[in-house]
Amino acid sequence: MNVKVFNFIALVLLALFFWPYIHKLKEVDLMVVLIGGLAMPIYDFLFFKEKKE
Repeated sequence: MNVKVFNFIALVLLALFFWPYIHKLKEVDLMVVLIGGLAMPIYDFLFFKEKKE
């Protein structure tokens, strides 16, 4: 399988892991930290170009 497919599956599993915490939290500051922690791998997945040597 392609590396992009594995990365996408890992990203979905990470989002599913974070979802109950983000959904049930009442504290905004902790929610921002969790969303930021999820946004970083999403950014990496979308904009990272693998170098071909």
